[in-house]
Amino acid sequence: MKNTTLLEIGKGLIGFANLLGALSVINGLFGKETNVPPGLIAGIVLYLIIGAYIAGIRFIEKGSEDD
Repeated sequence: MKNTTLLEIGKGLIGFANLLGALSVINGLFGKETNVPPGLIAGIVLYLIIGAYIAGIRFIEKGSEDD
């Protein structure tokens, strides 16, 4: 892939992580009650956010390398 494509994929993943974090906070405040423990939901969301940030940073680093 071209470097600019990798940079844009990385930016998209970081934007996705930001969106996921914001929506999970809003859902926690205004969402309806579920039978799933809140700690489990928070753990899964935190795992996804951290994973998306790490993947985004790696894509950005790979895209910014000079060929």
